[in-house]
Amino acid sequence: MSEENKKIEIVGHYGATLSLIEIGLGSLLHTFKVPFSGILLSLNQGFILCRAAILSSNIPQNQWITYSISNVAAVLKSLSPAGKKLGPMLSLSMQGLLFNLGIVVFGTNLFGLCAGMALLSVWTFIQPLITYYLFFGEKLFTAADHLYEKTIPYHGIKKEMLLWIFLGIVVTKMLAAIIIGIIAWRTKGESIYGKNYEAGLIKVAREKGISLDTEKTPQKNVAWLAIKDLFRPLFLVSIVITGLFLYFSQHDYAQIGWYLMRPVAIGFIFFYFSRTLTLDRWLIKMESGKLRSFSLGCQTALAKIRRII
Repeated sequence: MSEENKKIEIVGHYGATLSLIEIGLGSLLHTFKVPFSGILLSLNQGFILCRAAILSSNIPQNQWITYSISNVAAVLKSLSPAGKKLGPMLSLSMQGLLFNLGIVVFGTNLFGLCAGMALLSVWTFIQPLITYYLFFGEKLFTAADHLYEKTIPYHGIKKEMLLWIFLGIVVTKMLAAIIIGIIAWRTKGESIYGKNYEAGLIKVAREKGISLDTEKTPQKNVAWLAIKDLFRPLFLVSIVITGLFLYFSQHDYAQIGWYLMRPVAIGFIFFYFSRTLTLDRWLIKMESGKLRSFSLGCQTALAKIRRII
């Protein structure tokens, strides 16, 4: 087997594994309503990437394999006919990129894995800030600061305290990620993350009736689900905070209404696109282009998943 074929096989294998375990673990966390499930899913992705990096370390030019694996998993997420796609796809890809930077800079060793895991762990906190900034612009953060000034100081809570609490959460996750990287290196990715664990989560994914046949959800259902997404607590709270700030700062109802239409419209488009995005036709077109190896890795992963489910 040529070096290129080995890379395609590894990318396809671990891309399929990561995709299925994301579905299996995500389903378990959702079923038991586990808080901070996004944090746990990102740490799970990090461990899988550690394992893939270690087991592919003997392949020449393997520095970007883990990033390719993450992108394959992201593409496979887009092929799911239902559920949110864009947010998880972005998380998978960006976390894979951040992890891979640690390996590129320091190599596939203990320090490289730990650096990659530390970088990967922060994206969970960055993505929501970027998303809601795109929705609302800087007025959301101005409104949040205004709300703080008018309420929280009366309870004796200072900005510095809130900042330290937030940094404490970030650092705690970074330390957990680094510990997972150390465990992966010491066990070479095999001991606690063995076949039984993988098989269990893959079984959960299969029992959930997953499908990657690119069958599209009826458009009216997708539109209704996108509307329901607008009533998610975080989005509603952001709307209320921004609306109150605009009301108390300018009293121009027409301008307030016009401004609030912007995040609602952008949010609907984002949520709708998030549920309808599919990249299957792009994969076919890439077969003869510069991304041929990546396309073949995607198709290898897709073939493996279809054999399993």
